[in-house]
Amino acid sequence: MTADRRSARSLRRTLLRYSFATACAVALLISVILVMQDDDMTAAQISSSVGLNLFASVVFALMFAALANWVQDRHTQDTIAESLEEFAGRVTADLARTNRMFLPAKHYDALNPTTSFGDDYNRDLTVDLESTVFFAFYGPSARYVAARLLAARHHPQQIRVAMINPGNRRAISRRAADRLSWLRSRGQPIEAIEAELEDELLMNLVSLFDCRKICPVEVLYNDDTAVYRYAMVDQSVYVSWYHSPASARMELPESYRFAKDSFLYSTLRMDLMRKFEISDHKVLFDASHTDTVLIDHLTSLTGRDITPADLVRWRAAQVQDSASFRSYLTSMRDSLDPPTPNAD
Repeated sequence: MTADRRSARSLRRTLLRYSFATACAVALLISVILVMQDDDMTAAQISSSVGLNLFASVVFALMFAALANWVQDRHTQDTIAESLEEFAGRVTADLARTNRMFLPAKHYDALNPTTSFGDDYNRDLTVDLESTVFFAFYGPSARYVAARLLAARHHPQQIRVAMINPGNRRAISRRAADRLSWLRSRGQPIEAIEAELEDELLMNLVSLFDCRKICPVEVLYNDDTAVYRYAMVDQSVYVSWYHSPASARMELPESYRFAKDSFLYSTLRMDLMRKFEISDHKVLFDASHTDTVLIDHLTSLTGRDITPADLVRWRAAQVQDSASFRSYLTSMRDSLDPPTPNAD
């Protein structure tokens, strides 16, 4: 195939040379015949005329070549510039599409909660929560989920939470080992952290049960490895990376926001929906359920005799545990509201 192309190019060059030589020969022959038609011109006059015409031809050829080269250069430059502009536009569009697909839209630093729980993170999630229909949480412990939902002015119509099963001792031990590096856990034995985490998981279930008046709440129990967590709404997903270098010894890990048209959002949402579809380890709380339903569920889940007094204790503990977070959300929400115009 390559040899054929080379042969064709060689043939075209040969034909071009013969065509040029033939045209020059024919033009020269015709010019000589025409000159010889004038019997009054001497050889010297003919030679002088030929010399002048040759000089004029050279001058014209130089001017034409310069002008043609200038026009060709400008055309080449314009063609290259247009091609580069078109190529740059395609590259920019591809990069923008790739960025939206794979790169986070925003980054949030890890921190230990004090008077702040991460202003940028909670501000963005609160704004997104105000206009979402779907809310989901996936992670080892849904500690602040109920407090966030109850503090919201706009409530979603579908809530799905995936968390560690309080009866899964191995998952609790794995997560408790991660919490050993927290500042507030230093000096505590691992058994105490495990007991605290188990109690926290049960407290979370009670608080999620109390959200059933907002809309039905689905809870899925999974064998979470506590590597990451995420909160998902219609517009975006907020992924927190527990084991990033910046998250070491931090209760609130480094987080990233991905838009709904990103690869990660689409993948996590489909994965979550399928887990709820195929898993048998889940429960649905709705407005018709009473505390008796919750007690029966927790009893079968943990193998312990759960009493109404336990529910009272966990509800009180949840109120105390989330008090600072709820106060923080309230103050932050006030800063998000537009100022009320003064009445004249």
